[in-house]
Amino acid sequence: MKQIKVNAYEYSELNKEAKFKANLWLDEYPIDSEYENETGQIIRTFEYVSDWELSEIIEYCEINEYLFSKFGKHIHHLEAKESD
Repeated sequence: MKQIKVNAYEYSELNKEAKFKANLWLDEYPIDSEYENETGQIIRTFEYVSDWELSEIIEYCEINEYLFSKFGKHIHHLEAKESD
């Protein structure tokens, strides 16, 4: 087994440039929703995370436990091991 040390950051810890790069990744999969309007037509909308307020983006990333490199690249599936 190999062990590596990875520095992972929450969105709120990133600098401006890294947040911009993180937003590009977040916007690759916009949040879509459908609703029926008053005439019965189904309307589908797409919402881009980068259009949200900063506090909303931070909360969204915290809820989804998103972590990033210091350059804003997303890091997935990390598990923290408690120290013995």
